[in-house]
Amino acid sequence: MNGLSLLDMPPIGSQLSLLLPYLVIACGALVVMLVDAFVRTLKKDHLSYLTLLVLIGTVVVQVIGDHSGGVLLGGAMISNGFTLFFNFLFCGIAVMATIFATGIFDREGRYRPEFYPLILLSTLGMMVLVASNDLITLFLGLETMSLATYVLAGGVRGNIRSSEAGFKYLILGGFSSAFLLLGMALIYGFAGATGFTEINTALKGPQLDMVLIAMGAGLMLAGLGFKVALVPFHMWTPDVYEGAPAYVTGFMATAVKAAGFGILLRFAMLMQPELGFNWFGILSVLTVLTMSIGNLVALVQSNIKRMLAWSGIAHAGYLMLGIITFISPSSGGAEMMMRTRELGGAAGSSVLFYLVGYALMNLAAFGIINVVGNKSGEEGEQISRYAGLGRKNPLAAVTLAVAMLSLAGIPPMVGFMAKFYLLQAVVQAGLIPLAIIAVINSLISVYFYLRVIVLMYFHEPDDDSYTGTEWVSVVTSSALALLIIYLGVMPGAFHRAAEIVFRNLVF
Repeated sequence: MNGLSLLDMPPIGSQLSLLLPYLVIACGALVVMLVDAFVRTLKKDHLSYLTLLVLIGTVVVQVIGDHSGGVLLGGAMISNGFTLFFNFLFCGIAVMATIFATGIFDREGRYRPEFYPLILLSTLGMMVLVASNDLITLFLGLETMSLATYVLAGGVRGNIRSSEAGFKYLILGGFSSAFLLLGMALIYGFAGATGFTEINTALKGPQLDMVLIAMGAGLMLAGLGFKVALVPFHMWTPDVYEGAPAYVTGFMATAVKAAGFGILLRFAMLMQPELGFNWFGILSVLTVLTMSIGNLVALVQSNIKRMLAWSGIAHAGYLMLGIITFISPSSGGAEMMMRTRELGGAAGSSVLFYLVGYALMNLAAFGIINVVGNKSGEEGEQISRYAGLGRKNPLAAVTLAVAMLSLAGIPPMVGFMAKFYLLQAVVQAGLIPLAIIAVINSLISVYFYLRVIVLMYFHEPDDDSYTGTEWVSVVTSSALALLIIYLGVMPGAFHRAAEIVFRNLVF
């Protein structure tokens, strides 16, 4: 990891420019709450427009702002291409979630004004989390993201399943935070500081307390493993995904997972090479279990949200392959060390590419789930309800089919290229057994993804099924489907950009 010290801190004016995206989204959340309090109307579309304006404004100030990077707030945060990449990703996902949620609110006539500031605060937490350069900042970002997401998942008034989902997420999230804090305390006890730079310096010292390092890293991995749904910290995922509204589930499945893997990459950089020496074997086993259990349980699901939840667990296993390749312990002198660094860079950039593809696939899928239901207005959760969708709503069916094919890793979709880049890095690192297991699991997953497509095009429509008139959600999901195909056919430029972003951060 590049040791960023206070000497790298930019001038005050430059710091304010680099902090502007965080200030815009934080102040925007407060403004949305004030507008909701003082503008008394039953329909809350104005909050949707204001939220979208804040998110677009956050992206704009990042595009036109200072890109020099450096240490911010006395070493508490950093700004560079890596953080910029994730900030764009988080804001893009939040925009999609806002569009999908507003369509459902308009259809049902029941508005959740608290949704809009919560989505902004959750996004702010993710941005701070990935930009953290200190254990305290890491925890503050994680909890800001998590607390807002707990309320989003469980805050649908009168919906028992939503309340149950939020309660389970809150309780288990509290346990994960306890593991994370204890791990941080042990690392602080070893390094005598909470800053990443000081911890990295301590890891290079002559006398290392391997017990504190191993225990601290393990407990922090357990806490972060909960956020990315890594086995055995995954049991909350199916119930929470099923109970939460589809627009919230899509946000959690993409943004929260991306934030989790973003900080996992940072943590892997921070704790190398000790993390690889102590935890490589155990993480390899957990990765195999995550891929296998996720895909095998998804085979028997009749609820599409639970199927995608178990699918998301399996994809967390695929993404963990990149983390494992990055921390793979090396030996054999300077040449081997250089080779390991090259492979780590390829693995890290493939994780970034995979996260973008995974976000597109899941957002497109949950965007269609949003508008499919029954005549009483319930969400279209049962897979059987998608029978005949190809005839009832061809555009929605094509979009969902593209998302399913990409999740299965079928060319020419982005899901295929994402797995290709990831497995290429794994094979080059010599981890052939892990690559073989990943390919077998990917083949298993084809069945439950194709089952949805078969139902849509080769079965008679369900009389109780209903496809809403939320054309904005359908068109938005269709645009995402086009991006899925485009990045599958033309992935080179974006993958190279991801590689530059990651290599500039690490090497």
